[in-house]
Amino acid sequence: MKQPFRLPPSFPMLLLVGFVLVAIPLMGGIVGMSDALRKMANEGQRAVNVTADITRLSRQLTENAEDLKWTAGQYFVLEDPALIERVRRAHEAFGASLAGLRRIPWSSQQLALLSRLETLEKGLFARLQEAPDTGVKPFEAFRLDFEGLMEVVIGVVDQATQVVNAQVLSMDRTAREIQRVLMWQVGGLILLSVVLAAVLSRVLSRPVFELAAAIRRLGRNDLETRPRVRGPRDMVYLGQQLDWLRSRLRELEEKKLFFFREVSHELKTPLTSLVEASALLNDDVVGPLGESHREIVSIMQSSSAELKHRIEGLLRYNEALNQPRTAPSLFRLRALLSEVGENFDLQRHTKRLRWVTEVPDVQLSSDPARLAIVLENLLANAVKFSPEAGTVAVRATQDQGWLYLQVSDDGPGVEEAEHEHLFQPFHKGARARESGLQSSGLGLAIAKRYMEELGGELKQVSPPGEGACFELALPVSKEVMPHDAAKA
Repeated sequence: MKQPFRLPPSFPMLLLVGFVLVAIPLMGGIVGMSDALRKMANEGQRAVNVTADITRLSRQLTENAEDLKWTAGQYFVLEDPALIERVRRAHEAFGASLAGLRRIPWSSQQLALLSRLETLEKGLFARLQEAPDTGVKPFEAFRLDFEGLMEVVIGVVDQATQVVNAQVLSMDRTAREIQRVLMWQVGGLILLSVVLAAVLSRVLSRPVFELAAAIRRLGRNDLETRPRVRGPRDMVYLGQQLDWLRSRLRELEEKKLFFFREVSHELKTPLTSLVEASALLNDDVVGPLGESHREIVSIMQSSSAELKHRIEGLLRYNEALNQPRTAPSLFRLRALLSEVGENFDLQRHTKRLRWVTEVPDVQLSSDPARLAIVLENLLANAVKFSPEAGTVAVRATQDQGWLYLQVSDDGPGVEEAEHEHLFQPFHKGARARESGLQSSGLGLAIAKRYMEELGGELKQVSPPGEGACFELALPVSKEVMPHDAAKA
């Protein structure tokens, strides 16, 4: 049975194996390049040696021909029989140079020229030895023979130059061929290394990406999806630890939600009794109240209303975390915004706020109930923090199938240090604490949660030093009136 492929047991070992695998083609390329350079160096050395031999032997051959003519002239002019030995040595040196030239790689035509030169020289030497008379005049009879010999020597030297040029061209061709082979080898090795690096990068990064994805899911409060990490044993172990952490967080989340539900419901019963009791006192059911008593009852009623609002916020936050998603339905944004805005008519008139809406009449496919809660929370904050006679604006733009809706006010804005914690549950900004405004710190957390469930996004886009501005992005299903905007 075929055994399955097993990764190394640890991430460092997997890294080491990856580096080795990527380095193998590179090392092979270095070895191949070294061998090619060695071959090119040997070829160059051989060509240099041949060139040096040809140059040296060609020069010697010319010198030997001149020496043969010079010693023969001395022998004939001086008429000294002892000088014939010098002529013989010049002949032997000429033959040695010819023998050296024959060892060079000549063509058949060039070898025939060497044979002709050898024949001419031997014939001339034989005639010089057998000459019956010596003297200037007999030597003049050999002038044409020596000229013919020198002419052939010059031809051999020219052919030697051609051989040198051929060696240079051969070296150039060899260098180009080696360069071409090296380029192909380097290109192939680089491609192989890149492919290996890509494969190994995927193998190495997959468990890291899986761990990162699991951590992001935990950060998004997704406590149902189990992390699945594949790879070395140490990375799988980290995945198992993350799964344990997910289980613990889910248990804690369930306990927290249970606590919210129980506390909220338990508080609502005595709160209802308190509200009813204060209402009875205010209605003089138990007898007329004095001015100071009515002031106390008023404080009880306002505090009870605030406590009721806080408890309803807890219940709504619990609902935002646990309510199942509903099927999307089609609705018009203008109508929904108008309906939500009516809830703030009293506050608008009380604070003499200027209410501005610039929203295209688009049709969205989403959950109108949840979007209404998002808008209500954003508008509630805008109204709460706006100064007297300030402006609350709702503006929307469209871009590539998305609707970007901004809710802004003229209030003190959001401090830059609080941007990171702005959407966390129960967070209250420093401006809210300084101004004494009552807040549960759940409105933006609920709005953020609902926008994520609607497939959109909510973020704070306030410029520094200006009022608060929040932007939500939603996909547009169908545009009913493309470029129309309502202004109020």
